[in-house]
Amino acid sequence: MTLQSTYRINVVLRALGLMLFTLVLPPPLHAQEASVDLSADLSDAEFQAMLGRLSDEQVRDILIAEFAARRSEEAAQSEGLLTNSRDIGETLTTNTAALLAKLPELGAGIGAIFTRLSEAGGIGLAFLALAISLVAGGIVRHYWRRRGAARQSVIGERNLGKGAYGSVSTIVDAIFVLIIALSGSVAFAVTAMAVLYLFFHNPDIRFFVSSYVAVVTVVLIVRSVVDILLPRSWPMYRLVALSDEATRRVHWVVLGLSGLWMFETITSDVMAQFGAPAGTPDLLTLLLGLCWISMALVGTYWIHRATIDLLPPLEERSFVAMLSRNWAAIAGVTFLLTWILFTGGALVSGNVDVVAANIFATMLVFLGLWVSYRVLVHYLRAQNMDNAIKLAIGNAARALLFAAGLIIVLSTWGLDPTTLAASGSTGRTLQTVINVFLTAIIGWAIWDFLRTIIDVRVAAENPAATDEESGDAEGGVGASRTATLLPLLRSTALVVIGVTCLFAALSSLGVNVGPLVAGAGVIGLAIGFGAQTLVKDVVSGVFFLIDDAFRRGEYIDLGSVKGTVERISVRSLQLRHHLGAVHTIPFGDIAALTNYSRDWVIMKLPLRLTFDTDPQQVKKIVKRIGAEFMEDELVGDGLLEPPKSQGVIQMEDSAMILRVKFKAVPGKQFVIRRELLHRIRAAFEEAGIRFANREVTVRVNEDATPTERQDAINAAASEAASAEQPAT
Repeated sequence: MTLQSTYRINVVLRALGLMLFTLVLPPPLHAQEASVDLSADLSDAEFQAMLGRLSDEQVRDILIAEFAARRSEEAAQSEGLLTNSRDIGETLTTNTAALLAKLPELGAGIGAIFTRLSEAGGIGLAFLALAISLVAGGIVRHYWRRRGAARQSVIGERNLGKGAYGSVSTIVDAIFVLIIALSGSVAFAVTAMAVLYLFFHNPDIRFFVSSYVAVVTVVLIVRSVVDILLPRSWPMYRLVALSDEATRRVHWVVLGLSGLWMFETITSDVMAQFGAPAGTPDLLTLLLGLCWISMALVGTYWIHRATIDLLPPLEERSFVAMLSRNWAAIAGVTFLLTWILFTGGALVSGNVDVVAANIFATMLVFLGLWVSYRVLVHYLRAQNMDNAIKLAIGNAARALLFAAGLIIVLSTWGLDPTTLAASGSTGRTLQTVINVFLTAIIGWAIWDFLRTIIDVRVAAENPAATDEESGDAEGGVGASRTATLLPLLRSTALVVIGVTCLFAALSSLGVNVGPLVAGAGVIGLAIGFGAQTLVKDVVSGVFFLIDDAFRRGEYIDLGSVKGTVERISVRSLQLRHHLGAVHTIPFGDIAALTNYSRDWVIMKLPLRLTFDTDPQQVKKIVKRIGAEFMEDELVGDGLLEPPKSQGVIQMEDSAMILRVKFKAVPGKQFVIRRELLHRIRAAFEEAGIRFANREVTVRVNEDATPTERQDAINAAASEAASAEQPAT
């Protein structure tokens, strides 16, 4: 490797160290040498004796040194980020250069394995032991899998026709299938190790063989897990909807990455155990790590090519769709960060095992959380519930699982709250940011879930009115009491969740929220005394809602205004007049209230008929129409009592007035009235019954002039027309 290439690697690793490992390692300690021992172990007599020996100049020097130490400590805390980054960068550069200098000794490091095995009885014996152990384990695993396959087929037949992960029983069966598959890998490892320890007694051969048996065992376990998460033979049980080709590629890439990772880890440990030159195991880790990250990036692109047709279209703007379209970039960045953490952490701390364990634990945490979320998605898809509720549950679960995973991962890397609080100003700042972030995520998840549940329930309680039922003067049946109170509950929940999250965030920032709560109570009391009208409106509204005096969508009359209740707030309600005007009335101003949309409504229809009409014939016709109405599917559900004739109720100059009435569900009376008038007109026309024309008789003096006669006629016509106008 040329000097220029070495320099580039040093620069890259140093930059990565500056960015990524500042918060992982504790800040360097700065000790200030004291010229005088002022430890707490000094007795009073010793302290007085020492004080007597000091001159004024020495006391002055001690005070100056103490002051300088305090200032140095404050500067270290304020500049800890830069100092830490500089130290990490220097460590990365030094260790990387030292590793690259070991490149000529890499062959000797690998050769140390063969040399040690030769001393232990021969290389051939070691590889023979490895082959015998692997073959024995493979045979046992083969027969174990045959027995497990029979059990798995029974489970598959039991779940035939059921949705994948659509019930608790199918989820339990899937876990059982995974246990069966993993047990085969365990049987392989136990058999291989038993054969090794039974027939081969050299400790070096045992160490060598058991190490690479562990590599194969881990690969088999990974294969079993991947085959459960993305099975090749059961597409419906794949946690992600991938094609067969994409699934096959995922299997190959995951197995290759896990195998290479384990081979690199085990081989470096074997080299170190068998006396390889210092630094060569770490150099092998660095070189194979480069191969690993290259395989990861190429494999991600290879899988991405097989999933292009399955990605959401660009028109879909949701967050999930964005993640689905860019999964390859996200996976590539994740692999790159994993490699940087592994390689860079090992170069800085020198402890590869700890870094590998942390990365492995992080991967397991996120894999477990992702699997839990995908199983929940499959389970929700199979449930008979509103899609909006399913989406709300999924969003809340995703947010809560992410928060839980973040807490666990931070604790794994030594960034738990206790550690951060004791690591200086940088750690405390990071702790504050994490706490505020988690508070926001949890608050949003709870609010989104409650809001969706309430909106769905309100929509179910308030079916949309049909065109035939809308547009009439007096509104129909209103919403249920639940649908009326739920919007108020939604607003209350928003305020409670928002205030709680705000106080939690302020507490994380170090603000004492106790005085704020007490101050809010005092301010509320002062507002209550100064805004008695507001309090009156709120209290009156509470009692109106408790009494169930009105609901959203009902038609009410307050004396001065009337209309349909359109919106209810904490202190007022809004009425929509049938002509379109919106009235806002504070609850405290409502003295009396008339509700026209509660329980039932009676509608009376006057009929103007000629004097020669037989009222009994009209009664029979109306009775027949009423019987037909009760059996009609369109109007029968809204009719409580059939239409009936009440006979003649009034006699006028030009007609006699008969009245027909019926009892209906509020809101249905207008449709019934419209259909009833249509059928009455058709029945009267068939029976020869005629409606009377409206006539106005005007009597004038015989000696009135033509102008006076015309004026009298116009006045009578205008008065009759005004009487016919409907009230607004």
